[in-house]
Parts: sequence; structure tokens; C-alpha cells
Amino acid sequence: MAAEPLTEREGAIETIINKFRIIGVVEELAPRMSFNAFKKLVLQQLPHFLKDVGSLDEKMKSLDVNQDSKLNFNECWRLMGELAKPMWEEKVLEVLKK
Repeated sequence: MAAEPLTEREGAIETIINKFRIIGVVEELAPRMSFNAFKKLVLQQLPHFLKDVGSLDEKMKSLDVNQDSKLNFNECWRLMGELAKPMWEEKVLEVLKK
């Protein structure tokens, strides 16, 4: 990457990538993450994203494209997007009400 400082959004994405990589290495599953590790990560780091989501286990299973009970980075990224949807929809509704 460039030697220039990252933008705020780039820094946020880099944080997500680094967290995913570190968990995968700790679990000795790199470049993947177990469902349990993802669940622990979400409970600790994204607790506000869990409201109105339904079953996290069901979401993980539905997005585990290769059905190996582990999440690769693409599956993890898609799952985080699914978790963020209710917050996005809430923000859209706020704008539409104005």
C-alpha cells in the first residue's frame, strides 16, 4: 500500500481485515475463521448490530457458501453486511421521514 496515511474508511476496513487475519492465525485456520470465533467477535465488537438480526447461527449457515462451518474473508464480509442491514434501513427511514 501507499506510504500515505489511510483515510478514515480505509483505516476501518484495514482494522476489519487485521482482526479477521489475527483470529484466523490464533485458531490455526487462516485464512478462515470458525463460526464460534465469528460469533465471539460479533458479540464483543458489534453488539449493536445484533438487534433485529434474528438468529446469528442461521445467518452464518446461510452465508457459509462452501458449507465447511468456517468463514473465509468473503463470507465474513457478506455476513457483516447482513448484520449492518437493519442499521442501514433505520438510517434510511430517518432520512425519508424528514
